Amino acid sequence: MSGLNLHLLQPNTQRTTPSGCVVFVHGGGFLGGAPSQFYPYAKAVSRQYGIPTACCEVSCLLTHPRAKVPIESVEDARRCVKYLQEKADDFGLDPDKIVLAGASSGGHTAAMAVLGAEEGLGLAGLLLFNPVLDLRFQERWRERRWCTWLGSSALRMRYGKKILEEESPIFNTRQLRQPVLILHGTEDRLVPLEEVEHFQEKMEGSGSDCKLVTFPGEGHFFFNWRVSPGNFYRCVGLLGDFLKQVGVLS
Repeated sequence: MSGLNLHLLQPNTQRTTPSGCVVFVHGGGFLGGAPSQFYPYAKAVSRQYGIPTACCEVSCLLTHPRAKVPIESVEDARRCVKYLQEKADDFGLDPDKIVLAGASSGGHTAAMAVLGAEEGLGLAGLLLFNPVLDLRFQERWRERRWCTWLGSSALRMRYGKKILEEESPIFNTRQLRQPVLILHGTEDRLVPLEEVEHFQEKMEGSGSDCKLVTFPGEGHFFFNWRVSPGNFYRCVGLLGDFLKQVGVLS
């Protein structure tokens, strides 16, 4: 995959029929990050629900300085999903039962991989952890952290306002056939809750099934196992419920 890694974890349980799969896209503020961010989730989901999981690497500024990040990162995620669908028979997968998940900048990547795909990806569902939805970062601008201001300025200088809007999920909302679930901390200072609520309202207004589950008092990294084991296991449980909703689990 053009120098990018895709890590596939198969469960120990024997399967007689093709099964669904969860594909995780890492975050890292578009600067860095690695598939290993989602190893704890991949292992927990595979063990608890008995399905394969995959951790997808996408282009980042530090690892792929010549890439047009985050624009090419979105295409990386699409190629990852398409690769698994094309190799579904080899991996024992059902190509129509793949759920794409992403966190933070990876949430932006996963969302745009679906919203910006003209022909669709044939996914069963989309799961977003504290996703970046507006590359202009305008919501509650004064309350954001300095690293957000710096990153936003760099993106504006490189791409301009028009392209940033074209590449922002919040400006690309449309009706999707697959359900969307968003998990978000109410005290997130990197991606304000209002940004996510605005996105959810626009998605529902377009006819999409888009649900938001909030974690009161929690910040941007609430879902990480090292930050809060309690939140981690709650997220795994919510993911399991979502997999049942979209037909990946019986």
